Amino acid sequence: MPTWELKGYDLLPIPFVDLPLVPSLMIHQRDEHKLIRQAQRGRQEALEELLDIYESKVYNLARRMVDPRDAEDVAQEALIEVCNSIGSFAGRSGFSTWVYRVAVNVCLQHRRKRAPEVTPIEDDLSERCIDPDGDPAAVAVRNALKSEVDCAIQALPEIHRDVVVLHELQGLTYAECAQVLGCPVGTVKSRLSHAFGKLRELLKEHASESEAEI
Repeated sequence: MPTWELKGYDLLPIPFVDLPLVPSLMIHQRDEHKLIRQAQRGRQEALEELLDIYESKVYNLARRMVDPRDAEDVAQEALIEVCNSIGSFAGRSGFSTWVYRVAVNVCLQHRRKRAPEVTPIEDDLSERCIDPDGDPAAVAVRNALKSEVDCAIQALPEIHRDVVVLHELQGLTYAECAQVLGCPVGTVKSRLSHAFGKLRELLKEHASESEAEI
């Protein structure tokens, strides 16, 4: 199995597109399986086609799981790991799920090496909430809400924040989250339940503090 180096492959910058990791929207599943088999046999062109499908999603995941200043390096490392490990992909899960698991593992390894830092997702939320042609008052309200939600998500324990990012922001199913995180589906649901409960508490506290200041 060759060792891949992404020499000259322009990975970043990548425009943010907040869509679930659904390769079937971009390429027929049978074609993807063909590309995987060719990449496993060492065909560089096939590997690059697969990277074209997944690189932006890997980068966006890294932005949410590690310090954004480190996201480029972490995404590059994750993509290289995908290249070097593609021979081990046996098809027991979807290829997209396998890619996510590799990327999450790289993010977790990076996070263990560094002191915990806040990873803002404010830009992601702002793309959903801001309408430049909208009413200024409405925009101000949405911006305030976005900031509150962002702060609340960042206040979650990492195990709860990670599952929120994967399920709610990246669009993975419970089963896919379980495969990516290496835990039972019940654990994923339990973590999400705890996360949502904590988010409600945090947002309620913030609302009470805001009312007290008025």
